[in-house]
Amino acid sequence: MKITDILDAKLNLRMEAMDLEHDVKMIEEKVRRLHMEMEQEAEAEGGPISDQYADEIDREEKKMMRINKRIKELFEELDELEMKY
Repeated sequence: MKITDILDAKLNLRMEAMDLEHDVKMIEEKVRRLHMEMEQEAEAEGGPISDQYADEIDREEKKMMRINKRIKELFEELDELEMKY
């Protein structure tokens, strides 16, 4: 493998990880906003509006977990390249 190929591979892994980290930050902000909206709009004792917010928060948190898993995989690939070359 040529040095330029190795450097390109490392750069691509880092760039993908950075993009995904940005996505995680955006999801975290959305979850915070949803929590605030739920406190203001939803019924204190629960109900359909609370359930709707809870479902959306759950979807976003699952999405964030999938992205974090991918970020971990990217850094593992990067570490492998670092150790090899």
